[in-house]
Amino acid sequence: MLSPALFGWLKTHDMCATRFPALQGSGFLRSGTPRPFLVLAGAVLVLGGGVAPLSFGMAETRPHQTQSPKTPPHTSHSLTQHASRPSGHAAAPATPPGAAPAPAAPKPDTAQPAPTAQKPATPAKAEDQIAQLADQLAKAKTPEQAHGLEAALETLRAADISPTTQLLLRRAEKDTANSKPDEAVEDMSDAIALQSDKAILWRSRAQMRLVAGDLNGAVQDLGAALQRDPRDAQSWALLATVEEHRKDGPAALKAWQKVMALNPMADRAHKRLDALHIKAYGQPT
Repeated sequence: MLSPALFGWLKTHDMCATRFPALQGSGFLRSGTPRPFLVLAGAVLVLGGGVAPLSFGMAETRPHQTQSPKTPPHTSHSLTQHASRPSGHAAAPATPPGAAPAPAAPKPDTAQPAPTAQKPATPAKAEDQIAQLADQLAKAKTPEQAHGLEAALETLRAADISPTTQLLLRRAEKDTANSKPDEAVEDMSDAIALQSDKAILWRSRAQMRLVAGDLNGAVQDLGAALQRDPRDAQSWALLATVEEHRKDGPAALKAWQKVMALNPMADRAHKRLDALHIKAYGQPT
C-alpha cells in the first residue's frame, strides 16, 4: 500500500505534466511513465516515512570499488627497514656454534700440481733396451750371466702383450701339455691375429707347429719372427732344431752358428756345433 505522501507526490507529477505540455515534448516528462531519478526520490520519501521501499523496475547501480588489503603496521615497518638496507651488502649466514670453519680455497699461485703416473716404456725405448741387452749377451763371460740376460730379454719381448693375448698363450700351453698340439696352434693363430707385430708370438706358434709335426709351417713362422727380431738367439736355436728334423744339416748348422754369435755361452764346449757340422758335412778326416 502506498503511503499518502508518495501518492500525493505522484499526483502532483501528473498535474505538472498536464499544465506544462511543453515539457512533454522535450522528453523530460512523459505521462504515466516515472523516470528513474523520480523513482529514486520516491523511494527516499518512503524510507523517511518508515515504510519498506518498493522496487519499481529500476535499481540503483553503484560503481564497484576494489579495496587493496591493508598491510599490518609491523609488516610495513619491517619492509621499510629491509628496503633501507644497501643492496650490495647481503647478510652473512650465521655459523652454528661448534661447527668447523669452511676450508679456504687455495690460491692459484700456491696450488700444488697433481702427481703424474709413470708411463710404460714406449716401443722405441723397449727396442733400445733389447739392443743393449743383446750386446751384453754377446759378450757374456759365464753361463749364469748369459742366463740372466736371456731372462731380461724375454721379459722385454713380452712386455706389451695384452691380457687377451696372454690368455690365449696360456691356453695354447695347456693344450700342448694335454697332447693337443693342433688346438694349441689354433690358439696361437688367434693370438697372432691380435698382435702380429710381436715376434715372440710367431716363435711360440713355430714351437707348437714343431710339436704338431708341421715342420714347413714352423720354418715359415720362424722366418716371420726373425724378420721382426733378428737378434733373438732363441728363435735361431729353434730354427736349428726344426732344420735338423727336416734333415737339412747345412741349414741347421748355419742357424746354430748364429746362436753362437749371439750367445757364446749357449754351447760353451762346442759340442752341439761339432755334432751339427758332422751331420752337415760328415766326419772330418
